Amino acid sequence: MFAAVGLQAASIIVLGVVTGVVADWTSAKFFLLGGVAAVVPNALFALRLAMHRGRSPESYPVIFFLGEFAKIGLTLGLLAWVVHAEPEVRWLPLLLGLIVALKAPLFALLIAKDAPRDWPPLAKTGSARTDADTGH
Repeated sequence: MFAAVGLQAASIIVLGVVTGVVADWTSAKFFLLGGVAAVVPNALFALRLAMHRGRSPESYPVIFFLGEFAKIGLTLGLLAWVVHAEPEVRWLPLLLGLIVALKAPLFALLIAKDAPRDWPPLAKTGSARTDADTGH
């Protein structure tokens, strides 16, 4: 969980600096604000799930779905706050920062140490023949 949040934060920081160098620093600010609107709720959600460890497994789905709804609501609230607080919003960098932060956890499995490297496992049955068995 925390690896995904760390990857989100690192990706928006790195790409925010790239945005500032390539475009301008105002666009980089909105890129970072869009990313932070997703990273903060995700970090709070991960913290809440981590605090729930060791409790009854029956309550986990309730905690998960309520936390997911709260995370979505907080993300929308933070985006609304940015739009309200800033006089001239640059929508493209704001939405790109949000998208980058939301898609970054897809790459968390590449850096996770406990991720299975040989998934899906090959079926091992006694009747299955391999190329080595047939000589091909």
